Amino acid sequence: MSRSLIPSLNWLRVFEAAARHQSFSKAGHELHMTGAAVSQQVQSLEASLGRPLFERSANRISLTPEGKDFLPTVQLSISAMESKAAALFSPQRVQRVSLQASHLMSMSWLPQVLADFERDNPSIRVELWMEGAHERKAEPDLTIRFGEEPDLVRHPSRLMGLSYVVMCRPADLARLNTVEDLLAHRLLEMIPHSMGWMGLLNQNFGSMRSHTLKLEPVDTTPLAFMMVSQGLGLAIGPVPVCLPLASSLGLVICPLVSLTPGPGNYYLEHPTNRPQSAAVLRLEHALHAAAQNSVKALNIAPRTHD
Repeated sequence: MSRSLIPSLNWLRVFEAAARHQSFSKAGHELHMTGAAVSQQVQSLEASLGRPLFERSANRISLTPEGKDFLPTVQLSISAMESKAAALFSPQRVQRVSLQASHLMSMSWLPQVLADFERDNPSIRVELWMEGAHERKAEPDLTIRFGEEPDLVRHPSRLMGLSYVVMCRPADLARLNTVEDLLAHRLLEMIPHSMGWMGLLNQNFGSMRSHTLKLEPVDTTPLAFMMVSQGLGLAIGPVPVCLPLASSLGLVICPLVSLTPGPGNYYLEHPTNRPQSAAVLRLEHALHAAAQNSVKALNIAPRTHD
């Protein structure tokens, strides 16, 4: 086996401090050593490498060209070791919590909620898994489920229920004064939702059997909202969960259709085969608090229909 050029890693730390301070005595003060001990260890490193790293004069030291070239590598190596040690062994080690949610929840309501949570809990990082994105071997620590069964309103971990509105562009508002104006548009119908256009309009305007609806099926709410933002129709939005995404796309609520309570509840679910950690419980509490605030923030005045 060939001889190591650096038999002592401590020599590197001493060299780095001396190079940074351009002084053996100042490096010694930082490392709780004498200046003479720093100089001796640097000399040992230079002897092992076979090249001088410092040019010495009576009152000062400066790096040689080889020392200047060597210093960045040493600093990067020390930083990498310290970062890994902190990640593995620090008492303030970051705890990771995996959270799985639907496409709409992941793309709309959750990002700001999780940003606020991590700001208030710097030792916890949330890994957001989008439902159906790809198969994972591990089970998430916490899952936000969606269901339309009526008894979910009494679920012990219920997060929020849903109401429904019509989303459009601001430019469309002036042309949406009557139900006939609304029916003149392409109506994007989200396939998975039980609250479709016919049900929403029946609740707001009475029976729509005599009217023709220009329905176009769309797979997901985010896709429908993208189409609305490009002037390709109108979409039903489940609130409050859809509002952040709608706002980011510049969409607004059409006041022609009132805020309409409908089917659907989000609730939390966690694995039964392992106990919940303190970090998971903290996240669960934060999700409930954020959901309550979102529901309270809904202040959409209903419109009276003649």
